[in-house]
Amino acid sequence: MSHTKNVEAFEKLVGVCAGCGSKYNPAQEKLQLVNMYQLLAIGQVTLQNCSDAKIEHNNAGNTREVSYQGLGKLAVRIVGELKSSGVLEQTVNDAKSALRLIKGHRTPSAVKQTTAGANGTAEPPVKKRRARGTDYATMAQHFQLLVKTVAAEPAYQPESADLKVSALNGKVYELLNNNSKLIQVWSSLMEARKKRDEVLYDKKTGLVSIAKAAKQKVMAIFGTTSTEYQQIAHIRFTIK
Repeated sequence: MSHTKNVEAFEKLVGVCAGCGSKYNPAQEKLQLVNMYQLLAIGQVTLQNCSDAKIEHNNAGNTREVSYQGLGKLAVRIVGELKSSGVLEQTVNDAKSALRLIKGHRTPSAVKQTTAGANGTAEPPVKKRRARGTDYATMAQHFQLLVKTVAAEPAYQPESADLKVSALNGKVYELLNNNSKLIQVWSSLMEARKKRDEVLYDKKTGLVSIAKAAKQKVMAIFGTTSTEYQQIAHIRFTIK
């Protein structure tokens, strides 16, 4: 049973208890209608907060994903521009190393054609090896390193606006900012879920615990064969 169904079931239970009128008048404060209505409202709010936080988290994730699209192709163009600038071969190699890490490979692309082995038989092509640390944060770090490499070269003077150092620094900021934003909203989502679980599933004050106690109270007041109890007997609650 989902969290939402638990809250919906509690709302039905409260409605039945209220319909019992003055006969439902428990001495325990937590089972009194005023408290149950308040708990219901809090439960509904926590569900809504979780839903809002989840949407915000999804949106932040989508934004980050879009910002990383085409990063490998952009890095290829940067390296190509650097190579055409006549800089030292060592600098180009540094940029290529960053490029391979951005694209998630330790070695250059695999040679597609087969090669002949020592015995004349065809050998399979060299396979690409995936590099560790190709998550978003690591990709941003490698891209930042590439940008710093070209920014340190006075000869790097591209005509394309998106290859200029100022634009590349803006791209680095975008990537890092989107990573941070997602971490922040993830933390908010975790906090919203924690609060929801406290409200719904605390062993003493949680909505589910109060609901089960209220059902027992109705049974004690009216009996198991009563109309009042039969109205709530089928209402089920589950603990997370």
